[in-house]
Amino acid sequence: MKRLLLGLLVLALAACGDSSSTGKKKYRFALIPKMLSNDVFNYGRIGAEKTAKDIAAKENCEIEIVWQAPAQSNPAQQASIVQTLADQKVSGIAVSVDEANTLRKAIDYAVDKGVPVTTFDSDAPGSKRKAFYGTDDLECGEKLAHYLGTLITKGKVIIQTGTDAPNLANRVKGAQDCFKAHFPGIEVVQIYKCNDDLQKAIQQIAGAVSTYPDLAGMVLVGGWAVFGDKGLDAVDPAKTKVVSCDALPKGWQYVENGKASMLLAQDLWGWGEQSVRLLKDLADGKTVQTGADGRINGKLEEVTKANLEAFKKQWAERYGAPK
Repeated sequence: MKRLLLGLLVLALAACGDSSSTGKKKYRFALIPKMLSNDVFNYGRIGAEKTAKDIAAKENCEIEIVWQAPAQSNPAQQASIVQTLADQKVSGIAVSVDEANTLRKAIDYAVDKGVPVTTFDSDAPGSKRKAFYGTDDLECGEKLAHYLGTLITKGKVIIQTGTDAPNLANRVKGAQDCFKAHFPGIEVVQIYKCNDDLQKAIQQIAGAVSTYPDLAGMVLVGGWAVFGDKGLDAVDPAKTKVVSCDALPKGWQYVENGKASMLLAQDLWGWGEQSVRLLKDLADGKTVQTGADGRINGKLEEVTKANLEAFKKQWAERYGAPK
């Protein structure tokens, strides 16, 4: 009877994923970006995997990072992935929310299943998620608009966004509010939505230059166009100033050649690092420390010609030489 009970206990522990064949406690943390096609998330993945390795070595445990997402923007598919992983009883889930209403139900489903959930990059306010780590998106939009406003003071500008994700909507709002409050001479003539597609983003920028020959500026609340080699070919920096969120290596060339006046760097590393740390604490039954509404905001850094070389050095120390 004792042997039978012991055997059942071992099987139960294995089924729950609480221990590995080495006898160490094992965690499976699922990180779900909005999509796999956006390079910005890959740097969060590096942060997550390195952090998991460091914690595992320090605490003598095993941590597996499960990285899954739709290939392209697809909130329904993203929600399905969340629910499937919850059914698999992963140790925790961190998700960058593509569309709040769709993902809210999936997040609540996972939490009701006993799986702790956090969000990164893009939040789902009103859901049962335990914490959010990412950018203060209203501040992000405000910083982009304020920098552009100090360069041009007046004239026509366009704003380019990606999808209906809540973080992007807040960046657009932050930019619009900043222009209204501080630069009344600036007119937002059009808001473009590129659906997080690089080629579409590039085409829209070329179309904006053609449609508005006197265009004074562009606010790109995500770096889609500057993720490509020819993203700002249509822009004449003598006539049109560009500021963009995200400061990935592909975008540095536009600061160097003057086509982009400023790139606003988010804490991409923190998306992964902080997600893993938060999920580890929650899986261990600990209380996590957050600000208002469960939010933890990462820093934003303005990257210009003046500090680009220092930023490159910092980048290399964290991610290695750009490929």
